[in-house]
Parts: sequence; C-alpha cells; structure tokens
Amino acid sequence: MICMKQLDEQIKKGIFKHIYVLTGPQSYIRKQYVSRIVRQFVPEGDSMNCTFFSGKKTEVREVIELAETMPFFADRRVIVLEDTGLFEHPCEELADYIPNIPETACLIFSEEKANGTLRQTKAAKSEGCIEEFSDLSEKELRDFVFNRLVKEHRPITEAALDLFLERCGTDLWQVSNELEKIISYTFGKDGIRPADVESVCPPLPEDKIFKMISAILDHDLKTAMDYYKDLVLLRSDPLGMLALIREQYRLLFHVSEMKNENVSPKEMPKILGMSPKRVEIALQTAGKSSKIRLSAGIEKCAETDERIKSGRIDPQVGIETLIAELCLKN
Repeated sequence: MICMKQLDEQIKKGIFKHIYVLTGPQSYIRKQYVSRIVRQFVPEGDSMNCTFFSGKKTEVREVIELAETMPFFADRRVIVLEDTGLFEHPCEELADYIPNIPETACLIFSEEKANGTLRQTKAAKSEGCIEEFSDLSEKELRDFVFNRLVKEHRPITEAALDLFLERCGTDLWQVSNELEKIISYTFGKDGIRPADVESVCPPLPEDKIFKMISAILDHDLKTAMDYYKDLVLLRSDPLGMLALIREQYRLLFHVSEMKNENVSPKEMPKILGMSPKRVEIALQTAGKSSKIRLSAGIEKCAETDERIKSGRIDPQVGIETLIAELCLKN
C-alpha cells in the first residue's frame, strides 16, 4: 500500500514543510511527488532557487551552505536530493541541522531507504514529512494502468490487461514506458487486445526463466534450452540469469514448504509480496518436483556461481551445464 494520504492533504492545503523525505522502492511515484512539491514552492524553470543533488557523494556541508543562502527574489529556496543514502547511516551533521533549517529553505529527499532509528530520520519526521512509497498491490497496479488508458480513450480487454501486467512487472517506470508504447501502437484502433500486447511488450526475463525451470522440472532439455536461447537473444547477463534461476528455485521451495505447512494459497501472496497469479503459477510448477530436488537445484546454482566467479568455468558454458544437470532425472 502506498502511503501518500498525508502528503496529498498537505499539498492540497498548501501546507509548507522545511523537509520532506520520500522513501520506498517505487522511484517513479517518488519522482512525481518531488515534482509536485517543487512546483508548489518555485515557478517552473526557476533554476536560481531550485538546486538538485544526486548520489552518495553529496556533501552535507555544501547542502547546508546552500540552504542558508537567501533565495533570489523569491520566498523560498528548494533543494532536491536524490539517492544520497543520507538516511541509511548515522549523519550527526544533518541530524543537528534539520531542526534549524531556515524559513526560506525547503529540503526534499528522495531515497529508496530510510532507517527509522537514525537521529536524522526522527528529526525529519518531527520537523517535516516522511512518506513511504512501497510497491503497489495488484489492484492498485491494475487501476493505475486502467486509469491511464481511460484518459487516452483506449479500452482494454481483461485478457489484454492480464498479459500486459504479466509482461511489465511491478516497476512503474517499466509499466509507464510500456503504456506509452501500447498507446502509440493502437492509435486509430477501437481498443487494446492480447495480440497488441504480444506485438509491443516483450516478455520479462523472469517469465522466460520461470518457463525454462518448468521445462527443467519436466526433464525436457530441448524446451529448456530453447528458452535459454531466447534469453541469450534478449542479451541477458549470464550471472544475472543465474541469479534469476536461483531466485525462482527458492520461490518454488518456499511455496512448497508453505503448502506442506497448510498455509492458505490466498495468504501466500501477502507473505511473499507477489501477485496471486504468480504464486498460483509457482504452486503449479512446484508440484512437479520434490523439496529435496528443489533444494538440490538451489545448491547447484550456488556451485555454478562460485565456479564462474572463480574463473574455473566460462559463464555461458556454466549456465548451459547447469541447465543440463538440472534436467537429469534423479
């Protein structure tokens, strides 16, 4: 669930804070809210009174000096700081400064993580506003896509929407980019259908990996290698591919364990933080194997990773050998 109610209310009422800390994995939504806050305090294009810092090399002393500088023919100076990591580790200088930010300054932090136990985080919460933007639920994601398409007068079938979300994942940057593509592609059409999604949106590597593992558990080496070749054509990094294989094996192992412990399939998506459809597919796939075999697959992935990183085997050869070994009946 995205926590934005408090921030929406403040923006709507024009309530001014001297510091905002926007956190969470959904950088797309954080970016939207940073823009909204900035527009509230400085006119568009006012580069004299709006400054941007980015990255972990950001110097707190430089930020403070700028915040202490009077704005240029304006009421406020806005400083936007992105991905600085300043709320992940202790920073006494920032913690001490937050209660003393001048009336003429506003600091806006956009950070993936913020440690709530740190002094600067507690100070920001006390003196300003902290909001977390976590991953959207399946319903929120469907609403996001549907509402965007309604604005563009692009009706979409239920099957097409299911396929679109399956191919785009949960990252809103990816979803938004693919939406722009599908909107342009269907210009002049009376709606969006599965065939349109097939034409425009390529499958995620994770989906290819999942289908490849399903083939592996069926001991179908040919089909597994066909999916592997598709991933190579997508220019998937060998080590990234190996990490995905290991991650999917772990997912199958976890759902298998939860099933044995009589965890309800309806509860699994909440526990795993995944869509019900993906968990349903994982349950079906895990049913093809035993926990022992899945555990052995995780170990084989770890062994292959070690051999590749130590230079004892070529990455591509290592992945192909792993797939062949996993396909063996044992």
